[in-house]
Amino acid sequence: MSQSRPSRPSSHHVEHSPASAGSAGHAESPESAESSASPASYESPEVLESVSPDDVAEAPNGTVRSRRAPSQQSRPGPQDDIMLATGRPRQTERPKPPTQEQIRRQPGRKAWVPNQHGAWSMLVLPPIVGWVVGGFSWVNLLFLPAWWGGYLTYWSWSQWLRTRSARKRALIMLPLLVYTGWTASLALITLLVAPYLIQWVVPLLPLFVIALHQVWRGHERSLISGLSTTAAASLMAAVTYSLAVHGDGGFLGLGTPSAPLPGASPNGALTGWSWMWLVTALTAAYFCGTVPYIKSMIRERFNYVLLAGTVVAHAAVAAVTFWLASRGLLPWGHAVLWVVLAVRSLVMPLWQWSLVRRRHRPLRPGTMGIVEVVMCIAFLVTISV
Repeated sequence: MSQSRPSRPSSHHVEHSPASAGSAGHAESPESAESSASPASYESPEVLESVSPDDVAEAPNGTVRSRRAPSQQSRPGPQDDIMLATGRPRQTERPKPPTQEQIRRQPGRKAWVPNQHGAWSMLVLPPIVGWVVGGFSWVNLLFLPAWWGGYLTYWSWSQWLRTRSARKRALIMLPLLVYTGWTASLALITLLVAPYLIQWVVPLLPLFVIALHQVWRGHERSLISGLSTTAAASLMAAVTYSLAVHGDGGFLGLGTPSAPLPGASPNGALTGWSWMWLVTALTAAYFCGTVPYIKSMIRERFNYVLLAGTVVAHAAVAAVTFWLASRGLLPWGHAVLWVVLAVRSLVMPLWQWSLVRRRHRPLRPGTMGIVEVVMCIAFLVTISV
């Protein structure tokens, strides 16, 4: 007779079907008595809580057994033990959502389309400001695609510089090459048509160097990086005005024009490039002011120092615009707009912080974007009246 090694007692819960009613009066065999007296046949009090009264029956010896056998489980785990012990449903583990830092460092489609939605307003509004003051030139049909391609090229290069993985860099190479070739070809054609635009490299090049240096150091979200890129975008108002006047006015408009140029202040004291540079400075002040303002709403919440600096800067510009409006050098509507912007720079962050503390649900970036679109339209209307 072959003998088999007895198996070790199982640590899992085992249930036995009850004996029939007809067999209750017969004597049990030693094997059945031993099995019925084994600890595995008894139900723990915790398990009995999860079993309904209809599913249990009382045996003659006083033990309580389940009428139904549980369904077969292929791989019981900790969640099954908790379900059997407490009666709570099995909890499925949900994958944790990626953090903003992990999303930001994934190349994906962001190598093609930047995720900085607020940048599109600063790419569109300054050129329109130059057209409103000086007029539209057909060269803008070449220059604007080149300028937008330059921003996309900067975005691709910044993605490539801050990516350390060779595999992820390979994913960025295609958009990087496409945008670089697009920008270089259009820029070359634009310079052949309007060679006087080469002078704008002087103020733009240092700003781009600062931005790229911040990206190389991994500080592309820093305040300095944001201020340099927004200042470069604001200069497009002066560049499109230069296209409208065909480069007249000397180097960067600091010379003497050969003829009267379009654009003048309300009292007529500032004309041509003098008025255009004031408008460009106000455009740069608006977009540069949005950098710390948006940071106080999203990345730098509860930073009271940054909030105070933002409010003070907006209030200072509002005071200057009121002084200029009192002299007749600026429309009153634009001065009032800057008071609204100063109030916005204080009220909106405090409201955002209150929502985070009370409901843990801050304002969505889309809501803030709608507010800024309204402000951009108001800026354009009030400066051109």
